[in-house]
Amino acid sequence: MSSLEVKDLHVTINGSHILQGVNFYVPENRVTALLGRNGVGKSTTLKAIMGLNPGTGSIKFGGTEIIAVPTHKIVQMGLGYVPEDREIFASRAASWASSALQPLL
Repeated sequence: MSSLEVKDLHVTINGSHILQGVNFYVPENRVTALLGRNGVGKSTTLKAIMGLNPGTGSIKFGGTEIIAVPTHKIVQMGLGYVPEDREIFASRAASWASSALQPLL
């Protein structure tokens, strides 16, 4: 498992400067939580790490700079993002999900 380091991360969306100088470090083999009230930039931060919201600054994963790396390459490196909304399988029927999960139950 590789460490994650974010330095001076800035993200602007539709002319609004959403993230302004975010800094944090996630040590190897540790669980880290990103906490805050609604609208403070938690999802924007995670999307920027995954390359879904372009930003400036530095994002390193396992010592490799990933701020300009395409999302699919970031995923191949071992990072992932599961959105909090419940529309992950929006085009699938509930019966499909139920039958797909049946072997796991």
